[in-house]
Amino acid sequence: MERELPPGLTLTADPLRLRQALVNLLDNARAAGGRVLVVAEREPDSVMVHVCDDGPGIPDDIRASLFQPFISRSPGGTGLGLAIVAKVMAAHNGSVLLSERPSWSTCFSLRFPA
Repeated sequence: MERELPPGLTLTADPLRLRQALVNLLDNARAAGGRVLVVAEREPDSVMVHVCDDGPGIPDDIRASLFQPFISRSPGGTGLGLAIVAKVMAAHNGSVLLSERPSWSTCFSLRFPA
């Protein structure tokens, strides 16, 4: 796993819920195969955490419903991981979205208000 975490960057969040969201995203990224990247960065009004992989990407037919329960691209997956991530982010007044990052096929970005 590759990491880009700036020293001194802090984030206000429930540590157990944040861990749950990150574990769900990392498990999905690892299941996709290949490399995994975690990047954290400060923006003027938020802290962003990106979890990316270079697996096969998200099929077009499930992109619109990714954060709904029971939607899965993994054989044997429950389809609850991303729904839980979305609930965790909503509880933090933040958001999660499928984003793009050059040379990575799938990136999920968590936005926490500053």
